[in-house]
Amino acid sequence: MSSKSKVPAEQKRDNRETKLKRMFSIIQNNPGIRASEIYREMKIEHTWNLRSTLIKRGLVRKEKKGAAVHYYIVQS
Repeated sequence: MSSKSKVPAEQKRDNRETKLKRMFSIIQNNPGIRASEIYREMKIEHTWNLRSTLIKRGLVRKEKKGAAVHYYIVQS
């Protein structure tokens, strides 16, 4: 495989990390934010995979209150 074929994957990974950092910042600045507010702020429709990644990394937690799910930064 040539190095040219690896560039798009690296760019995708960098783009994903940029989105994760942006989402983390949004949650940090808006504790208790809901998913609909996150994707409205980020201007992308589907954010579940990014939210899931932040949760798996232990950076964000979700808390269900009634029918709504709210997102918070994990305090260390």
